[in-house]
Amino acid sequence: MIDIIYKKFEMKYISILFVSLFFLSGCKSLFQKDTKPEGWLNIIVTDGIEVYTDTTSIRFEGAVAYAREKRVYTTDKSRATYIEKIKNEYIRMGKPKNADKWKDFSFCIYNCLYECINKRFRVLSVEDYDSNGKLIQITPPKTPYRWLTVGTETAGDYTFFFVCDYQK
Repeated sequence: MIDIIYKKFEMKYISILFVSLFFLSGCKSLFQKDTKPEGWLNIIVTDGIEVYTDTTSIRFEGAVAYAREKRVYTTDKSRATYIEKIKNEYIRMGKPKNADKWKDFSFCIYNCLYECINKRFRVLSVEDYDSNGKLIQITPPKTPYRWLTVGTETAGDYTFFFVCDYQK
């Protein structure tokens, strides 16, 4: 008799457990990160560099836009040119060994602010990644928030107009 009562008691709690798991499985926030996926759209390919803009990162505050730009270095020459700039900067600072982290460099992501009316932008930070997608380093701008003008018929020109004209 006690065995029957115990089994009914046990079945009741097992049923409650399954029902609870069923309802909880519908709650995304308990089992998944609630992040929106990146929406990298290829803007231009030039001289061994593919330039993408993350359409999910584009946001506007009046005439100012923010966006992330990815530059994938597809040739040994384009990667070497980028790495050489980094090496020269570390040599200038007297720390040439610090450039060794970029041996497996693959791509970088620029976090930018675009002033659409005046056709200029600021680089807020640069994230460098290796071929496995592992972050090498995040670098703030050399001169804090210096405005750069957009040259015509450059990769920056294509990116600038894509971001400033972007409509969701």
